[in-house]
Amino acid sequence: MRAEIFVPGAGAAPDGWDPFVRACRAPVLWEAPLLEAAAWASTRPLYAALVRDAGEPVAAFCGRLGVRPLAQRFGPPGRPVTPGWFQTHLPNSFGGGRLHAEALTTAARRASVRAFERALRRELGVRCLGVLHLDVLEHELADLTGPFRHHRPVAPSHVLRTRWDSMDRYFAELPRNRRRRLTALYERVGDDPELEVATAVPAIDPVRASRLDQLTRMKHSSRPGRVAPLPAGYFERLNECSGAVYFAHLDKGSGRPVSFDLVLDTPGGWATTVTGSAEGVRDLYFDLYLREIEHLIATGVPAVDFGPGMRELKESFGCELLPRHAVIAPFAPG
Repeated sequence: MRAEIFVPGAGAAPDGWDPFVRACRAPVLWEAPLLEAAAWASTRPLYAALVRDAGEPVAAFCGRLGVRPLAQRFGPPGRPVTPGWFQTHLPNSFGGGRLHAEALTTAARRASVRAFERALRRELGVRCLGVLHLDVLEHELADLTGPFRHHRPVAPSHVLRTRWDSMDRYFAELPRNRRRRLTALYERVGDDPELEVATAVPAIDPVRASRLDQLTRMKHSSRPGRVAPLPAGYFERLNECSGAVYFAHLDKGSGRPVSFDLVLDTPGGWATTVTGSAEGVRDLYFDLYLREIEHLIATGVPAVDFGPGMRELKESFGCELLPRHAVIAPFAPG
């Protein structure tokens, strides 16, 4: 197996990239135009690789090298780059930066991982200390573990599996106090004369979405001044893609979104990811979950992954934990 490394935004994706990720039914964020748009907003260069076996694509990887502050990225030419770990991760999502053809055996998957790591070491040289495989699900451990590799559990994801035929039945299953609060919120927002609930819409105002996303991430960052915004061009490209929809609250007067959540199609159902909201609209964030659950039930989607973090809150919506791991694969010296 051989891996071809490329830098989204600085070079074209290898032939066959988009057809392969579509064949894997991967989230649309894997497609070359979206990886390029993600690179525009990254403070660290994004790298990706396509692995071929006898000329046929069998695996894909993406991620970034180390933690490089903005000032270092735009530092004087020739300045040495601080060594770091390459982190496999799909930008702007909770997903791992690894894809494999469905027909591959465990041995073939392991071979593709090693081919990628060898190519990455050739590409990055001594700057790269090794690979940190993030967001690893339990069924992936056999592909990534081995001698001199270490793995440890990290924050689990939260998955809500469809098991109701109506919102009334969903609310009825919740604990009494939670049921009363969420039912009241759901009805209050639905009846708000100043708001319109947008359900699974294919496009959103890209400038406003960029701003709301930045405000949200700044609110949760210890260094808000270093939060690089997702550019409007990123959302413009998402608006043109299938496999991505928005749930949002729109101001009825202007039509502008005041909160939104981006939902992606995945092989297991849906995954939520980029979120944005204005100041003082925290309850709308909870209502977005309810609108997504409502649409989940109505359309028969089997599950939605709400991502890691806020464990107590997400469990109160009926989510179950999906264990995740990080695998450390150091490169030998020399």
